[in-house]
Amino acid sequence: MSDVKRRLVDRIIEPSYLEGYESRSIEELRELRDECAEGENEVSFERRLCQARIDILSAELDQRSGNSSGGDLISRLPQILAEERSGEAKLPERVPNLSIPRNTDIPRRRVEEIVGEQTLARLAHVPTEEIRKIIESLGQHERNLSEKRRKVHEVMDAFQTEIVRRYTSGEADPDALLR
Repeated sequence: MSDVKRRLVDRIIEPSYLEGYESRSIEELRELRDECAEGENEVSFERRLCQARIDILSAELDQRSGNSSGGDLISRLPQILAEERSGEAKLPERVPNLSIPRNTDIPRRRVEEIVGEQTLARLAHVPTEEIRKIIESLGQHERNLSEKRRKVHEVMDAFQTEIVRRYTSGEADPDALLR
């Protein structure tokens, strides 16, 4: 498969993506860093889609078990999606980019393969065990995405570190940015 057809995130986390970056121009480093930011945004968007669906499905299970605060699922959606996920109360290491990536079709299709809108629309009729399996599949996909995201951050940090090194060592002229 050609590099053009492969997913941006998958290209970024390949070891060859970083090869020879120390000898690249500062402009190339900035472009690569920006490409990493774009890839990170895409994978983060897909993670958020997984997390939202997990929250909705979990709320349905809570409602079935009598542990919900009442009301139908649709009317509670804003509350369900706004709640903090357990174990994630700490501040993020980076400022999150909550923008929608340019390419939303692929992340949406990947999540739709696990649980589509048709399933969510008929959620009251989906067996409990099927919902649990979907939650597990979404959770596994989200963990895989988190690992890819971590790797993208490592690559992005390598580019950023090299850019900063060049400015602090005097190899790059900060005044050039103002021209």
